[in-house]
Amino acid sequence: MSKLKEMKNNSFPKVTMEEWVEQAEKALKGKPVSKLNTVTYEGITRKPVYTENDRNNHASKQLIVKSDWTVSQLLYACTSFEELNAQLKQELGSGLQSIHFATYPSTEPNALVIKDQTDIKILFNDIAMDGITLQIHAGSSATTFINALIDSGMETKNLQGIIGADPVGELAVTGTLNQPLEQYYDEMKSNIEWKENNAPFLKTVWVQSNAYHNGGASAVQELAAVMATAVEYLQELMNRGMSIDEASQEIAFTFPVGSDFFMELSKLRAARVLWANIVEAFGGDEKAQRMKVHATTSMFTKSNLDPYVNMLRSTTEAFSAAIGGADSINVDSYQQGNDAFSRRIARNTHYILKEESFLDKVVDPAAGSYYVENLTNQLADEAWKLFQELDKLGGIVEALRTNFLQGRIAKVKEKRLEDVQGRKKVLVGTNMYANLQEELKWQISTTAIEENEHAPVKVQAIQPLRLSEAFESLRYQAKLYQEKQGTTPKVTLINLGSLATHKPRTDFSSGFFQVGGLQPVVSPSFENAKEIVEWISDQNITGYVCICGSDDTYEELLHAAVMAVNSPNRKVLVAGLPEEARQKELQEIGVSDFIHLRSNCYEQLVKIHQEMGLTDNEA
Repeated sequence: MSKLKEMKNNSFPKVTMEEWVEQAEKALKGKPVSKLNTVTYEGITRKPVYTENDRNNHASKQLIVKSDWTVSQLLYACTSFEELNAQLKQELGSGLQSIHFATYPSTEPNALVIKDQTDIKILFNDIAMDGITLQIHAGSSATTFINALIDSGMETKNLQGIIGADPVGELAVTGTLNQPLEQYYDEMKSNIEWKENNAPFLKTVWVQSNAYHNGGASAVQELAAVMATAVEYLQELMNRGMSIDEASQEIAFTFPVGSDFFMELSKLRAARVLWANIVEAFGGDEKAQRMKVHATTSMFTKSNLDPYVNMLRSTTEAFSAAIGGADSINVDSYQQGNDAFSRRIARNTHYILKEESFLDKVVDPAAGSYYVENLTNQLADEAWKLFQELDKLGGIVEALRTNFLQGRIAKVKEKRLEDVQGRKKVLVGTNMYANLQEELKWQISTTAIEENEHAPVKVQAIQPLRLSEAFESLRYQAKLYQEKQGTTPKVTLINLGSLATHKPRTDFSSGFFQVGGLQPVVSPSFENAKEIVEWISDQNITGYVCICGSDDTYEELLHAAVMAVNSPNRKVLVAGLPEEARQKELQEIGVSDFIHLRSNCYEQLVKIHQEMGLTDNEA
């Protein structure tokens, strides 16, 4: 017992920040600790270590009040409503707690076209709604669905959840609305009046950040746009006779959660801070300042290539959402579709996080972390600044009309795409570690929005995308070429020196070409140019050839190797980046280009595809 007491009383010696910096700079061999700082897409500088001095606690209020969350899973369209009904029954019996789908007039690609009572009766047939949360996103207006619900005769008094509209969010993603915004706001108020008398536990306004997130926005831009949209609705509802307390409690929020673990969980926490401050500024009480947050795993981060990796992505995104205090979480299936296996895996992800990781047992587990608190506060500060800019422009709608918000988002999107193309941002199975043996299928798609010239409200749409699309296109082009030509497009790797010396660049080059769907053909290890010539003539090598070796081997053999390989029917590449003078010298004797860690991998592969004729097989 005495030893146990001693152990409890033991503690690590206190270390000052100055001492830590001193030791860190020794490890960095004299470089300053600031070299370890990184700058995020939000313009926030991440430091390598945080202390109590970094915790500037904005929010003294406890904004996250529960630890558990509702298990949600987006319903995809099937061949019939009978099939959807059977799927719902099976999944509700297997752990699903929410019926979640998009419906007409939502322009979501997976929206269910429910326009009358018949469809609703079939969809909800023999499903007991007690204890089940509804999460129905109706795009620009919930009126069509609510009217169908009324006509169906379904009991609504005890319905819980959301049947919500977000006309500004729909405007952002499609660029058009079919009627003036004032008319949508009138419908919004009318639907609230219906629900007060017939479905008091429902919310009817559902602000979505999907348009901004899937368009490549930063967390700051997402937060600012969503808050500006919510303020637009608050003001319009108050103009129609509602109090701030009544209006604020009609609004729910959706945030997709991406792959930056700490940034995304801090985004959800910062959203609550911002919303509480906004409602308080309008005069709302403490209850009105509570925020209803639904989180969903991100479409932006998913890939058709090596789709099982999507399971890992969704798991970490759901983990972020749970730590960030989401009230409900949609974990999408890794195939983003209807197949029973991938949907089961997605549902079970919730229960692994709850029952095995105990994330539903602690309220706001990130609270008190110097890093997370600091990041939350910085996000809230930066989002508030941008929110104020939007407000000065006249609000969210004017910011969209003038392309102010679209322009800001486009800059971040381009930086994200550059990082993926240059492989600073790694997408496993897509821009790194490609598996050329996998069977390629078209699965996830993002459809470009077509403009309606005659729409009464028009802005520039924020087109959705996925980070993986560029590399997917290369892989599918290569696949179509293989199907037409009967042979896989190849690049020959010429290895100089011993295996130990050329292997690092051989492996790098193999991975570089594979992410473009090009099969590397690896030569033996050559000690002289004569061996290269003999091997190439036996193999009848044409097309692209990439020379791989160490810097020392290059000094000895590279010049002779280039001369041996170069011919009119071959393009010569070199793995590595020599000094500028040496590059010119090599280019004069036949080297076309160099591949290296700082290459824009995508751009170089596009050029290779074009010269190999693969772009005639556009995917």
